[in-house]
Amino acid sequence: MNKRIIYIILLLFVTIAGLWGIPELVKTATSSKSHYPFVYFSSVKKKLMFRESDGRKNPFHDDEGTVYTDDEYDKSLPLFNFRQLTVNGEMPDSIDGIAIDPRELRVKMVNFRYAPAEIHRPETGLYIMYESLPKKAKLESPGDVFRMKDKIEFIDDETNTLNQKKSELFQSALLKAGYTFPAQWTYGDLNIRKPYDEGYFSLDAKDELYHIKMVNGRPFVKNTQLDSTIKPAYFSMLEVADKRFYGFLFDKKGNVYIIEEAGGKYNPVQLGIDPVNLDTDDLMILGNMLYWTVSVQNESGKRVYALGAQTLERVRDTFIAASPDKWDVVAGKIFPFYLTFQKKTNDYVVPQINFTAYLALFCNFALALLIAFLISGKSKKQKIFSGIYTLVFGIAGAVALLIVPAPTPNPLKGA
Repeated sequence: MNKRIIYIILLLFVTIAGLWGIPELVKTATSSKSHYPFVYFSSVKKKLMFRESDGRKNPFHDDEGTVYTDDEYDKSLPLFNFRQLTVNGEMPDSIDGIAIDPRELRVKMVNFRYAPAEIHRPETGLYIMYESLPKKAKLESPGDVFRMKDKIEFIDDETNTLNQKKSELFQSALLKAGYTFPAQWTYGDLNIRKPYDEGYFSLDAKDELYHIKMVNGRPFVKNTQLDSTIKPAYFSMLEVADKRFYGFLFDKKGNVYIIEEAGGKYNPVQLGIDPVNLDTDDLMILGNMLYWTVSVQNESGKRVYALGAQTLERVRDTFIAASPDKWDVVAGKIFPFYLTFQKKTNDYVVPQINFTAYLALFCNFALALLIAFLISGKSKKQKIFSGIYTLVFGIAGAVALLIVPAPTPNPLKGA
């Protein structure tokens, strides 16, 4: 391998390293992430209440700008601070004519989070089918796992052998219910510490959503028969205390639903929020017996909705814009593009090129002229090459040219 090829390989290697390393150092020094307040809907004030965490003198206020003391804030959120208010003897007996029962408060609480990593994380393809009606008060491991793609198969977790009888039993039940293989996806909650088990929701090859679980050792399989206008994209099981619904369904348009249990049928109730993007949006739901507070956060900011707990219709909403990130400003001026090895939405190592702004090309142009003049001792051909290389690769290219000087004789001259 001649000197010319070795020089080009080294130059490109250092440039690629610089396209990642230099922006990463600048980002570490300049990045300033947005810090959002905690927001919760007041069933008393009928306003969204803010609790700031930026060290300001008056951290408590509502969405209209009214400032509250610590004590006033706590009393404005009785369904959130009910334990403290109960201890202080300040918990109201009723709100809007609805009696506040401590037990009902607990069973009606909803706590749910979704992050883009949910749909991008590695899948083992192995699931646990708990008994939905266990003889004991708590769930127990069944001693096997199942996989479900072209068919359903149960594998003994000690011997790693196929449980032929159980596999055929569930396969027959799925086919009898109309399930069409291969399965597109299957989602459930594998946590054994949950209060009860509702199995899994699985999307078959014909975009039909099925509910699958085990009852008294026997398979339970049922087509949810959702409206054909709903195209399921993702399902998150949530076994809530009052057993009102099975979990949250996201469709391909970004609409979010709960799937209610309705006398043996499955009733989708759409949340009164704007469509979400499964790849970019974080979703958090804090619900009580009267209202749900839903927060959707992405790079543009945080939108918060208040929904009526029964109908899930929108009552109120507000938007908190993201504060400008200094890194975005700097990157747009000095890096036309840069290299990263990790996406914002997951933990996978995936090289990708990020483009910023055309304005940064001016920085490359000025740097290219500077580099061409700096190498005064080189030939005109070397100067032209160095200028063009810097114009294309910017700061990373300039650093590479300085670190990997052209050998003598000039490898860019004819072979």
